[in-house]
Amino acid sequence: MAHRSFHPRFLVLISLLIVLSITISCGGTAAEPIVVEKEVIREVIKEVPVEKVVIKEIIKEVIVEKEVIVEKEVIKEVFLSKPPTAEASNTGGMEGFPVPGKDGVPADAGKLTVAMDSWGVSDINPWTISSVMFLQDMFNGTVMRQAPNGELMAYWAVSYELDEKGITYHLNPNAKFQDGTPADAQAMKENFDAIAGYSDIAQYGYDKPAYHRGRAIQCCESFEVISPTELRVHTKGPQPVINAVIGGHGYHAFWLGNPTRIKQGLDAYLKDPAGYGPFKLVKWEPGTRAVMERWEDFWADYAWLHKPQYKDLEVLAVADHASRFALLASQQVDMVYNIPWPIAKDLVRSENLGKRGVNPGQGDDIWTQTYQANGMLGLTFALPHRKRNTVAKWPEGSEGPGGNPIVPYTFKPEWENDPTMDSRVREALNLAIDKRAISKGPHFGFSHPTGSIYSRGTFGSRLEQINNISPYDPERAKALLAEAGYADGFEIKGHFGQFAGRPGIPEAVDAIASYWQDIGVKVTWQEHDPSDFVKGFRRGKLSWTQVAVPTFGRQEHGARRIISSYHVTANYQHPHTDETTAIKHILLQTIDEAEQKRLMAELEDKVLALKEIFPLYGMSLVMGYTDRVLSHPTVEESPHLKHIELVTLRD
Repeated sequence: MAHRSFHPRFLVLISLLIVLSITISCGGTAAEPIVVEKEVIREVIKEVPVEKVVIKEIIKEVIVEKEVIVEKEVIKEVFLSKPPTAEASNTGGMEGFPVPGKDGVPADAGKLTVAMDSWGVSDINPWTISSVMFLQDMFNGTVMRQAPNGELMAYWAVSYELDEKGITYHLNPNAKFQDGTPADAQAMKENFDAIAGYSDIAQYGYDKPAYHRGRAIQCCESFEVISPTELRVHTKGPQPVINAVIGGHGYHAFWLGNPTRIKQGLDAYLKDPAGYGPFKLVKWEPGTRAVMERWEDFWADYAWLHKPQYKDLEVLAVADHASRFALLASQQVDMVYNIPWPIAKDLVRSENLGKRGVNPGQGDDIWTQTYQANGMLGLTFALPHRKRNTVAKWPEGSEGPGGNPIVPYTFKPEWENDPTMDSRVREALNLAIDKRAISKGPHFGFSHPTGSIYSRGTFGSRLEQINNISPYDPERAKALLAEAGYADGFEIKGHFGQFAGRPGIPEAVDAIASYWQDIGVKVTWQEHDPSDFVKGFRRGKLSWTQVAVPTFGRQEHGARRIISSYHVTANYQHPHTDETTAIKHILLQTIDEAEQKRLMAELEDKVLALKEIFPLYGMSLVMGYTDRVLSHPTVEESPHLKHIELVTLRD
């Protein structure tokens, strides 16, 4: 009998039929999981599709059934941790610092004297304050505070709960003011009502609003006392960045005071603010000197914050850099805020010799620590932005998303042919700048070149974009100028302001002038008073044409930078489009952090694509100390001087 072979595909078909017949004979009618594994996962689940969300104070174990072979089972109920809260037990990054009363460190010390270039404005009434005033941390305060590890921690409020309709603060029941009155929810409400203009402060003799009133109105519908230790802030829709606005983060903080004293009128308040901070203000010389003494009954007793070690504090405003450093070198002051970089480069850095903020113990007369990248510097071109937003587009009465008024710009006919209206010219001017060389040279390594509109390490910033620093390419710059019809170059006018706590700006503009000269562009820089310079970026102004070098204070939540600058009703106007305005509006409607980050990245990409703003640097600031200072725990990245009350002295 002849042997007959079968094709391999026929054999496979027979095998499949046999398997199918066995399956049917065993009663199988549908695909079922063969193995079910159970896992206990200890984690915080922030966002998953749910039918029900159960909010708990603690992290729960979530049982997840995984089906091998088939897809995972969909979880219908999860435990969701609350949004970040401050816990009183958290050490806030104080580990490794000298502790008063232990290991030979004195429990009490005498006087700390600090010299700084500026503490901001000299307004100390938080209800009518005209801008930032950093000494408020000492005798008044914020709802919560940023600890040395950078986290938002317990202070007047020990925790909070954020949802799509508002935020609830839970206050420390021991909080009180220096005159003995309770720092309760009613007192906090009176502060917010006054700042927002929801109460009449004219009856107390005050005739001007606080500079941040608009921000309070924009986010907060009303303030409700739930109990003596609970304040509910009803918001105008979801407000994902509300803690960055009113809670204690960032450059433009909402400082609060003692309503009882403030309502007695300015003269009485200036005599004794009686706030709830760790020091009493005993002598106030606006713009020159502040003298304080430790409040012995300071109520805060957290692991990271409590009554200061030293008894007296004197803060001097000394604008001149050389004079300020001379006070430190001669030991007339214990600490100096903002040492010029050419001097700081040769001083001992605590970061390099042990723990940042701790005296290295090398026997040196002066040691330092640095606030890294505390202020942002950029390059902006205003004319294209002005042209996009004239009265032809925004007639009188126009409003942006949310109902805020739009203030249009004028655009002169002669500006149409300005070189900076051409994106190739703007790109050329950016490519002509060697940012890395400026950082290493005139900035002595204290500036950090950046490619992002957001500050390093803040919410929403992308490390890859921060490190995406534009190249130095003068040949490409010349080619772009030639393409645009400016092969022989042109003349341009630029604007800048020198701000306290923002070193390196004059050196940067001088270097930029030199680099632009190399490609045939001559710039004439005009320096402006800092306050006037800021006003020139206000909505409806944009005074600084053709080019300007604005500076930005650090905001811990990058959306605060968007709110300030990158939409049509922003109050610190920088290049934006209708698209970025729409993205900003959507961003402020979600508390989904992943979605916030996605939107912030999208907006940043669109802003940078305009080639009308080019990020330059994060500018660091150096603080110096005499050998008498044992430590100063403070955040690594900050827009202003913080945590003076945490300084520890030898005597």
